[in-house]
Amino acid sequence: MLFSSLIFLFLFLPLVLTGYYILPGTRYKNIFLLLVSIFFYAWGEPVYILLLPASILINYAFGFLISSSSTGKKLFLTASIVFNVGLIVLFKYLPLDLD
Repeated sequence: MLFSSLIFLFLFLPLVLTGYYILPGTRYKNIFLLLVSIFFYAWGEPVYILLLPASILINYAFGFLISSSSTGKKLFLTASIVFNVGLIVLFKYLPLDLD
């Protein structure tokens, strides 16, 4: 599903906005947005759906390490950048056939 497709503009986006504004509290809204984001991502390429939560958890761990460390902040930041750029290079520029 592309952002400019009719199904996104006239079905997905209105449903997401309606659900977001109907739900009470920030916690439920964030959970709802997480779920519809994963659905949107899976619609485009379901093969890579496990990559998203793995990347989120690893980046969360790096953020925790950066905030809690007193001496290794630059090391953890560098490792995080290398990890994320490595994912981009691996999945965007190298010829992988996971279908």
